[in-house]
Amino acid sequence: MSQSVVESTENHSFESRSLDNLPGPDAREVAAEYARDYLEFMTRCAQEYEEIVPVRAEGELFCLLTNPDHIHAVLKDRLLFVKAEDLQVLRGLVGNGLLTSEGDFWQRQRRLSQPVFHNQRIRGYADVMVRYTERMLTDWHEGDVLDVHQQMMRLTLDIVMKTLFDQDTTDGEASSVARALDAAMNWYVGREDTCLWMRLTGFLRDRQYKKAIEALDETLYTMIEHRRKEQLSGDDLLTMLMQMEDADDGSRMSDRQLRDEAATLILAGHETTANALSWTWMLLANHPHVQQRLTEELKTVLDGRSSFGGASPSPAFSDLPHLVYTDAAIKEAMRLYPPITDISRKATQDCNGWIQPHGFFDGGICVNQMRQVGEGRRWRSP
Repeated sequence: MSQSVVESTENHSFESRSLDNLPGPDAREVAAEYARDYLEFMTRCAQEYEEIVPVRAEGELFCLLTNPDHIHAVLKDRLLFVKAEDLQVLRGLVGNGLLTSEGDFWQRQRRLSQPVFHNQRIRGYADVMVRYTERMLTDWHEGDVLDVHQQMMRLTLDIVMKTLFDQDTTDGEASSVARALDAAMNWYVGREDTCLWMRLTGFLRDRQYKKAIEALDETLYTMIEHRRKEQLSGDDLLTMLMQMEDADDGSRMSDRQLRDEAATLILAGHETTANALSWTWMLLANHPHVQQRLTEELKTVLDGRSSFGGASPSPAFSDLPHLVYTDAAIKEAMRLYPPITDISRKATQDCNGWIQPHGFFDGGICVNQMRQVGEGRRWRSP
């Protein structure tokens, strides 16, 4: 057991207690309650039981962590606690990208991908974000009733495709990627809706999902091959990833690695961002005083600049440091409704008896983000 986890558990008197002896929800009711309202179930567990909650269902066991010190220790120690089965299920979509990879390979890929997120690059992405948002708003009219989540999903996909491939979603290749991603994510969500936890059993037998992955692979590999053959240059993320060299041996990413990281960036920059924006709009609609103050700040900082591409300059990256209340509102929305509701890990060895490498997710640990960030006492002036 790692020293960080030992210290964390000793501070809270857990190191000598077996997971089997800790109080938790009735195993006979877990499946029905989880299926009925997963987030409510996790919240109730965190409120009614201790900081490590054993959850038993269908003869299997995993534990829910609610103490920030325990959570920090688990997420920090990448040798003792590795990525669990729910992330591995995504391998068909994102392969061995940053989201699913481990160990030395993860370190190398992270190092190669780091320049993509350099501050100067982010500034360039901001221009794309503003331009595509302006384009979206030209289709919004007073009195329209819109599905805001659908709108945000389309907006973030448009932005991801432009920054990653320098293509619009209406272009042939980007359109193929978008359709494949949509089909794959529909499969993924459907799996969550129809079973207690995602299982790997039958994963490759799903014909619709397999066709979506095949279409995604065909398009991405074609784009990579074309750029290698033509030796194309540009400012998009795919070109950057192709040019990055390992500082140790000068090697670059293989076609497979490029495919996996591109798919990972699409997934990470698309749905999670759309979720964060959608929850923010919902909260603003339900708190008009916050909406009014945010609007006043935007008017003051932007000084009447149009968000529809008029004669005045559009909002820019340089405006962000002055949008203090806007920043706070977005962060508060993410505190209350995090885009990713939970993170799971599995223990690779016995942790003094309280988390053991057996049971659900092979020693599964679940960190529920909704519950954690909802703890206002852990935030200054939430």
